[in-house]
Parts: sequence; structure tokens; C-alpha cells
Amino acid sequence: MLGILLLLGVQLHAQKTYSLEACIEQTLTNNLQVKNSELDQQSINSQITEAKSGFLPSIDLNGQYQYYITIPSMLVPAEMFGGQVGQYKAISFSSKQTTTASIQVSQVLFNQKVFIALKAARTAKDVTALQMTKTKEDLIYNVSAVYYNIQVINENLNMLDSNIVSMEKMLVINKTLEANNILSKSAYKRLQINFENLKNERQNLSLTGEKAANLLKFLMGLPLTEHLVVSGFEQKEYQLNEAGADVEKRSDVQLMNKQIEIAGLEKKIAIADFYPSLAGVYNYGLTGYNNEFSLTKTINDSWMKGSYIGLQLKVPIFSGFSRTQKLKQKEFGVQKAKNSLELVKESARKEIADATNNYRSRYNSFENTKRSLALAKELFQNSNTEYKNGIISISDLLLIQNDLTTARNNYSNAMINLRLAEIELKKSKGELVKNK
Repeated sequence: MLGILLLLGVQLHAQKTYSLEACIEQTLTNNLQVKNSELDQQSINSQITEAKSGFLPSIDLNGQYQYYITIPSMLVPAEMFGGQVGQYKAISFSSKQTTTASIQVSQVLFNQKVFIALKAARTAKDVTALQMTKTKEDLIYNVSAVYYNIQVINENLNMLDSNIVSMEKMLVINKTLEANNILSKSAYKRLQINFENLKNERQNLSLTGEKAANLLKFLMGLPLTEHLVVSGFEQKEYQLNEAGADVEKRSDVQLMNKQIEIAGLEKKIAIADFYPSLAGVYNYGLTGYNNEFSLTKTINDSWMKGSYIGLQLKVPIFSGFSRTQKLKQKEFGVQKAKNSLELVKESARKEIADATNNYRSRYNSFENTKRSLALAKELFQNSNTEYKNGIISISDLLLIQNDLTTARNNYSNAMINLRLAEIELKKSKGELVKNK
């Protein structure tokens, strides 16, 4: 396609032609926003594993070393050592050095927060999946819009190329007429001016096309130096479903539903602050004594053993009303999330209605411009014949040719507006991402 070749400036055999589906697939594979969403999903999986660890026992190894510079003493009755009644004597019961090592195993037996935290982590996973869908929807919309824009630019470039070729032929013919005084100099100059305007218009449009191509490469995650060619425009009609759209299919509505779930879980966590918690504990330890500095040696090379098994019960009684106020805040959060859901639904219904009306309007405009283009082509063909037969002047022919160019531009613009209205309608109905 000549317009595309001139737009990207490469040879055909070195180019790969991308369909819209291929561009979308490439974008959803390479775009960094999608990669970040995938990392968010991996992070949530890690959070779920972290939440599950609350049900597993925890094992801690503890150690302590103490060397007394001054050994603390205790007062005991002196009569225990033959002293007088009523008198006390300071005695040290410890050695200079004490070394202890212990291992403790604890297991949560009941803690409401642990159960709710796991549910919250799983709900958060659903949220990240919906956020991934939302990211894909935005990317598909943006890629489609840029892709259609490039297609229309290429169509306009093709039309300009055709006009430039026709104008070059016309200049050659009319140069001879002007040299033979059959055509006035002003009429010939008018042709030259029109020819230069066409070349300038093409150059500006080509630059616009290069910018659009760079934007598409950026979205697709391709190097800007890579050549990119899009396929030609194919006319196909979108079947407008007049039935009422289900707003529940939209990712933003589904996200708000999940936000309500999360707010409800946060409320349950606040309620869990009022519940007791219970854990089982097992501890085994060794203690060694020595009067000289050593990390391993003890008196008589002996270590004192000790172990116990027990329960740890925590019953919240009074927290200065902080738990009560925290619960009230979470209740407000649940109601706020419900109100936000209704607001999102109302906004979604409005977007669908606006997008539907916009599509109908764009479709009617497209049909009108298509008919206008057919009439403009027929008029130009007839006028060209009349010009060759000397019935109309070159000025009249140029005006009719400008009308044809305007009709072609209007048709191209109506074409892209219809396609944009189509993807906007699909996005409003939550139909851009399949199998979400």
C-alpha cells in the first residue's frame, strides 16, 4: 500500500503487517502496565501464603548469656547461719556466669483475626484480577483508537498520492496549453499552487502518521526503530444490541462489589478485637553456670534442663473505647462502599446510554458521507470529461476536485469516528476483554 510505504519509509519485503488483533495481543504480552499487574497478582499469592502461615506453628530458638561484674545478693535471716535473731546477712545465690538456651513452639488454637485475614487475602486476589482486566480494557481501547487513526491516515495518504499523480499529469498537459497561449498564465499558476498545497498537506499528514505509529509501538512494547505497518481498512458493521446492558459485566462495578466485601471483612476484623485468643505453648531449655568466662563450659560440665507445656489466653476487657470507635469507623466504611457502588452503577448506565446514542449518530454520519463521496466521484468524472471537451474551465474543475478531496476526507473521518464509537460502546458495556 503506497501510503503505508511512504509513511514508514521501508521496503515491503522488510515489513511485517499487523492486524488489530495482532497489535492487541502484542500489547497485552509486552506492555509494562500488564507486567506490573502480573507482579501484583504474584504479590497477592504471596500474601495468601503469608495469611495461611497463621495456622501453622511457630518455632523460636532463644539464647542468653550473662556475666555478672558484680553478683547481686539477697538478704536472708542471719539465724539460718547461727547468727542472732532479727539480723540479716547478704548472700549471693548465683554464679558469675549464666548461659541459657531454649526452644519454644507455639500454635494458634483460636484467633478470629487469622481466619478473617485469610478471607481478606483471597478477596484481594479477586481485586487484582479485576484490576488486570481494567488495565487490559484501557490498553485495548487505546491501541484500537491509535490503530484506526493510522488506518485513516494511510487512506488519506493514498488519496493524496492519487491526487498528486493526477495533478502532475495535469500540469504537464496544461504547460503545453499555456505555452501555446490556450491557457492563461494565472490559471496555470493556480494549478501549480494547488499542486504545492497537496504536497505540503501530504508531508504534514505523513508526520502525523509517524507520531501515531510511534505511539502504537510504545503501547505494544516495540522499539521505536522497528518498522510497523498496519493492515488496510476493512468495512464491517458492529451489531448494535438494543437490549439493556448488564452493568454487572463492567470491571469497575465488579471492583466496587469486591470493595464492599473488603470493607465487610475489615469490619469483621474490628469485631474480632472483642474476641479472646488462645494459643498452645511448649518450651524446652538448658541453663549453665560458671564462675569463669566461657561460652561452652559450665560447673561440673552440667546443664540444668527445664521444659513446660501451657496455654496462653488473652481476653480483651477494656481498651478505653478504642475498639468500639474503630468498629464504628468500619461500619461507616461499609456504608460508604455501598453508596459508591450505586454511584458507579448510575454512572455506568449513563455511559452506556451516551455511547449508544453516539454510535447511532456516528453510523448515520458515516452513511451520509459514504453517499456524498459516491456523488462527488461521479461529479468529478463528469466534470473531467466536460473539461477535456472545453465545456468548463480549469478553475471549475479544481473546485470540483477540491470538493472530491473534502468528501474523501469527510468519509475517512466518519469511518474512524464510527470505529471509535464502536470500541467506546463495547468498553461501556464491559465487552472489550473476552473471557475475563
